[in-house]
Amino acid sequence: MSTPHPLYDAKLSDLNIAVFDLETTGLYASRDAIIQVAVVRVNASAIGDDWMTLVDPGDGHRPIPEFIEDFTGIEDGQLDGQPDLKSMMTSFDGFVETRVVAGHNVARFDLGFIRRAEIRTGVDVQSDYFIDTLKIMRRLHPELESKSLSACATHYGIPYDPNNLHDALVDTRLGAEVMLKQIAELADRDVHTFSDMLQFLS
Repeated sequence: MSTPHPLYDAKLSDLNIAVFDLETTGLYASRDAIIQVAVVRVNASAIGDDWMTLVDPGDGHRPIPEFIEDFTGIEDGQLDGQPDLKSMMTSFDGFVETRVVAGHNVARFDLGFIRRAEIRTGVDVQSDYFIDTLKIMRRLHPELESKSLSACATHYGIPYDPNNLHDALVDTRLGAEVMLKQIAELADRDVHTFSDMLQFLS
């Protein structure tokens, strides 16, 4: 019988977490590319240092669609000379280390792009253990009409500038604040450990 990973008994409030967000050329990991990634470290419920980079997706993914430019503010010319996918993944892995990764809708979106990038580059990032703040919000507050990151921030009274959203670093920092509010709310519902969270979401 295998021994359970020690993470499962760890308190959410004590975890070292890497909250991250991607901006991409589209919605599908199978054909679209990562153009920006940002990570914010959370150390035992304290927001720490961050890292962000643009990514040159290569000529095969250009031009960036106009709606993506409008959404992210990232234009094709900004990506010239930026790190390529493998360089980004190497740096991303070094920043995440063995931390639990987290983000808003990471299960259905961001992790798909990361796992596709792992296959393409051979760089494996810790992504088996993750926290999805969208999944948590759906379980905590099914009554909320919108569960977008901005709606979650509004619900928790976290101030933000709507004009700065959809920049990976801005969204990641906001996501980290939302996650910490959720962890506190989960504790009020007697959900304390990583294993408790998985059961709560099941």
